[in-house]
Amino acid sequence: MRNKGFTLLEILFAIAILTIAITIVTFSFSKLNSQQALDKSADLVVSVFNEARSLTLSSKGDSQYGVYIEGSQVTLFKGDTYSSSDPNNAITNLNSLVNIRDVTLSSGGTSVVFKRLTGNTDDTGTLEIFLIAIPENFHTVTINGIGVVELE
Repeated sequence: MRNKGFTLLEILFAIAILTIAITIVTFSFSKLNSQQALDKSADLVVSVFNEARSLTLSSKGDSQYGVYIEGSQVTLFKGDTYSSSDPNNAITNLNSLVNIRDVTLSSGGTSVVFKRLTGNTDDTGTLEIFLIAIPENFHTVTINGIGVVELE
């Protein structure tokens, strides 16, 4: 008469297969989450630039607006220069999985200011938004002279 049931080897083999499957699924979701964080953060940065340009074109508060760029955030500010102590600054933090690098603006600074009436800017250039864990995975944001901001 033979015992009905599983041997220890069969149970260990089943556990090993289950562990491998769970690892693959977890890695896939993690990668998907990271990519979504990068995409959403890049879209968020572009929207802050577009808001600054829109506020400038509408001459809200009879002023121009700009965006100050930092490693993990962008700040919408009023006026022609950024002041960190201005309580009206609107700080937008990026997802903790992403960061900003390689800010290359024609002005040599880290701010883009839009001109009233035209929405143009002298602060043309690019910046990269990248995944901290996978730096080769990034999006480039380009600001051109007429103030149009594009995401590549």
